[in-house]
Amino acid sequence: MKTTHFKTAFGFFSALCITASIPFGAHAQSWPERTVRVIAPFPAGGPVDTATRYLANKLSTALGQSFVVENVPGAAGGIGMQRLVRADPDGYTLGFAHVGTHAINPHIYSTLDYDPIKDFTPVAQVLEYENILVVQPKAPYQSVGDLIAAAKAKPDTLTYGSAGNGASNHLSGVLLSTMSGATFTHVPYKGNAPSLVAVMAGEVDFMFDLIVTSKPQIEAGKLRALATTGRKRSTELPDVPTVAETIPGYEVSGWGAIMAPAGTPDAIVQRVASELEKIVNSDESAELFKRQGFTQAFSPPQKLTERISHDLKSWGEVVKASGAAVN
Repeated sequence: MKTTHFKTAFGFFSALCITASIPFGAHAQSWPERTVRVIAPFPAGGPVDTATRYLANKLSTALGQSFVVENVPGAAGGIGMQRLVRADPDGYTLGFAHVGTHAINPHIYSTLDYDPIKDFTPVAQVLEYENILVVQPKAPYQSVGDLIAAAKAKPDTLTYGSAGNGASNHLSGVLLSTMSGATFTHVPYKGNAPSLVAVMAGEVDFMFDLIVTSKPQIEAGKLRALATTGRKRSTELPDVPTVAETIPGYEVSGWGAIMAPAGTPDAIVQRVASELEKIVNSDESAELFKRQGFTQAFSPPQKLTERISHDLKSWGEVVKASGAAVN
């Protein structure tokens, strides 16, 4: 009798364990069974929103389910990432993250309630971008060398605009200062657009801007490009040198990626990453990203994790040098 009871109990326990394991595997295999929300951490209409909606539409087609974009702006993308962290890790909420939300904001915003490493599951990097250093055409500076020489001759007199304290174009200027030994005066604006207008009007001496917004003004003769901030010259403006050609080692390059809340099943992550690799590496993506000022650049989850860790450390040093902070 005891043996029979033992077998019965063991059989029941085994069946229970098998049954308990079914939802995870079945969930991953059948996902997505309903609409997937994709958080874009900026207002509608901008380059990040456009890229997010494009990827969401492509995932909808590839996976046979709706992927709906939800714009959650605020705190340079931080509010949207907070929303993502609080979502259930079931694969039905994804988000578009970037270098600001995961490598810069954690050093700037003391009120952001998330850990850029522990609170997220990286899915895939999808794009990269760089900045461009521009001045007014009437300015006497023809090169980065000219700008640095003028700043060293009269410390703190040259001014540069940005989208605000802690913005990547603010920190691009901080990095230029620390690596060259020249000192500039930072003038923060409420966004890139008013800062760019200030450069064209001669209210500030220079700024670092996205290539996509400065290029039309450069072609119209309203701005002069001195340098781009990537590792190599931009294919969009091949005649414009990099800052690194004057200051070896200087580089500012951003990235965009799809993230999920921590604990999202690996099978779902791998499935999305696999589809994104095909989408990102297409000619269609190359053309759309180019129009938005981005470069297609796919990296799988592990590589994305490594890049976040690297950038979190390197940007932390730049933020510390800048003294930027938002409480």
